[in-house]
Amino acid sequence: MRARTRHLLLAAGLVPALAAAAGQPHDPASSVPAPVYSTLPVPVSGQAAMGEIDWREANDTVGAFTGGHRDVLRWEAEHMPSTAAQALPDGEPLAAAEALRIALGKRPDLFASETMGALERAEADIAVINLSRDVHRAWIKAVSAEQTLRRAEEAFEAVDVSTELALRMTRVGNWGQDRLLKKQLSHADTAIALAQTRQEAASAREQLIRQLGLWGAEASTLRLPDSLPALPAAPLDAEGLEATAVRNHPRLQLLAIRAEWARRGLSAGTLETWQNAAQSALSAQLPQRSASDDPMGGLITRAPLLEYRRLPARHEAGDAMRAQAEAAALAADIRSQVREAYHQYRVAYDIARLAEENARLSEEIQEETLLQYNGMLKSTWDLLASARDRVERSGAAVNARRDFWLAHANLQAVLAGADYAGPDGSSLSAAGNPNAAGGH
Repeated sequence: MRARTRHLLLAAGLVPALAAAAGQPHDPASSVPAPVYSTLPVPVSGQAAMGEIDWREANDTVGAFTGGHRDVLRWEAEHMPSTAAQALPDGEPLAAAEALRIALGKRPDLFASETMGALERAEADIAVINLSRDVHRAWIKAVSAEQTLRRAEEAFEAVDVSTELALRMTRVGNWGQDRLLKKQLSHADTAIALAQTRQEAASAREQLIRQLGLWGAEASTLRLPDSLPALPAAPLDAEGLEATAVRNHPRLQLLAIRAEWARRGLSAGTLETWQNAAQSALSAQLPQRSASDDPMGGLITRAPLLEYRRLPARHEAGDAMRAQAEAAALAADIRSQVREAYHQYRVAYDIARLAEENARLSEEIQEETLLQYNGMLKSTWDLLASARDRVERSGAAVNARRDFWLAHANLQAVLAGADYAGPDGSSLSAAGNPNAAGGH
């Protein structure tokens, strides 16, 4: 049995013998891997006295490398002991569709049955739609968080190299202590940002694991894709989205049918009498011209009162009005949520396109800076600054793509019958300001 197939069957509870052999999550005696924690790299620190190293000797060392200081540091990184990155788990990366299959397989309590009534079935459908949205959102956040972590590690590496170079330049007498201390402070800040990003990635991963219901070895060996899917060539068209949501919402259709059945058999005169009575009750409670000095008009403190003694004896007309009002309110709410979700979807799409273009431009700038550096037209500091800018803008592009797919998941859920989960707008500032993208 392939590892991937076995994993899916276990998750769905279709191989009880194997699952029993592995123990149960509620059993404290079950054997599980210990939590993993990666320590931060050792910071570049220490005091350096100006001129403590002979500058001629230092220049001879640098001159042995065609790339100058950059090649010296690269050579040392390749030949000196270092902390190796943690190996990725074996197996195929978990796709979003597979994540949903695993999560739903762990939740038989959400399954429908033929004994359910229409309203119960509608609520069951909505619960599954909500689960689908939440799993997709958790998967999107976990994948993007791990991708952002890799960008943060690249940013830390660039700062690490520049700090080491500053330390050496101070020791040969080319820098003062004030400039070195500022570099070391920036190095510590970047290390803190890296630790925070690692925590964010770990939290996003665990949130996905909780949605999937995994534990033990299944949780520790979960492997995610290296990146989110690329942006679509064009966004969804807005035409017909409201109609789709109104048509698909499980509970709205039931309310609409109930309102229609309640209305049948009532004369137009009876319905008009009830509508006029409701309007009179509203006018009595909230006059069109209020005598209050409050520019907002004040709040309604009591419900409008319908005088039943002046209404026809057929009270089913009141039931029909309430059923119609309930269906109309839900339909208006659904249509509004579609418009809001679609607007956020389009904003996120446009921002992601611009952020990816910024990332592409920053890569071209770094390549041009490298050419000028090799031609001795740019300094090592220019090259390091360009590298860090590229990493930061790449991270902003990752966040913007994440927010687009989150907006996409929200829109699809609303169209299927779920409530709008709300905007994910962290990339609104990150796209234009790479330093706002998680602080990296």
